[in-house]
Amino acid sequence: MTQNATFNTDTFLLEDPNDLISTDKWQRTVNLLAKVFDAPASFLVQYTQKGFQVTIASDQASNPYPAGLIVEPEVNIFCRRIVETRQQLYVSNALLDSCWDSNPEVHNDGFRSYLGVPVFWPSGEPFGTFCVMDFKETDYQTTYLELIRHLKDILEADLSLIGAYAEMQKLAITDPLSGVNNRRGFDILAEQRVKLAQRTDTSLGLLYLDVDNFKAINDKHGHGVGDDVITLIGMVLTQSVRQSDVIGRVGGDEFVALVMYDAKEELASVKHRIAAAFCSHHQLERLPVFTVSIGITDANSSASIGELLDLADRDMLQRKREIMD
Repeated sequence: MTQNATFNTDTFLLEDPNDLISTDKWQRTVNLLAKVFDAPASFLVQYTQKGFQVTIASDQASNPYPAGLIVEPEVNIFCRRIVETRQQLYVSNALLDSCWDSNPEVHNDGFRSYLGVPVFWPSGEPFGTFCVMDFKETDYQTTYLELIRHLKDILEADLSLIGAYAEMQKLAITDPLSGVNNRRGFDILAEQRVKLAQRTDTSLGLLYLDVDNFKAINDKHGHGVGDDVITLIGMVLTQSVRQSDVIGRVGGDEFVALVMYDAKEELASVKHRIAAAFCSHHQLERLPVFTVSIGITDANSSASIGELLDLADRDMLQRKREIMD
């Protein structure tokens, strides 16, 4: 494995800020597995786009693979077989099966035995594997197989809590109609984005968008159509800015976008791109034609998010009055 792997100190393990999930608990579980099986190594391995990452590794000196180790997804390792088949895998002696001839765990690092079970996210997608490895041939009896499956159930229960917590967090900061951040979510993420911009010397601008005569749309076409307009705005904003930019719905028909730029002209370009996108979507979405007013302010000062929103709002109102006049 060592010749085919790269090291990454970042961990993909999700941690719960309210300590619903304790990584110490997972570490103890992995250590217990190695101890009960009298094995030199055991792991919780996560399957990611980068490959197979050792998320938790048993802490005895005989274990050659540290937490953070990543193996490329195409390498012929035991964990890959489990993720592909979604089935438990027990190899008592890998030297007796030619399918493991290209396995670096066997022929580079000397492992002979492997027992692993798949671990799944609540969605049913594979999280990875929970496994134990030995340098010698093994003959695990049924009780041992039942034990590793039971410990895997404990890990999956924790993943369910993580998934439920993440979903609650998403619901708490997301506007369900537009699909973008609500005011609370925008404030939280915008503050983080401003701090990051200050550290990286990045320029930010704040756009404040308001639908012109939105009340008239509701009165003439009904609130259902008004809701469709709000949904469209969320979609257009999401498609018109970078993924790293922060979008929010801060009022009934009021939206904001905190965007990064290199030159001041880019802010005007983003504004025009957003306005043009609404024109192209009207016929496609079968919605009444509407216009929006967009205010802009520089977000590179020491002002708070609330103060920046007020500045952008005032600029938007000024532009709206110019249109009406």
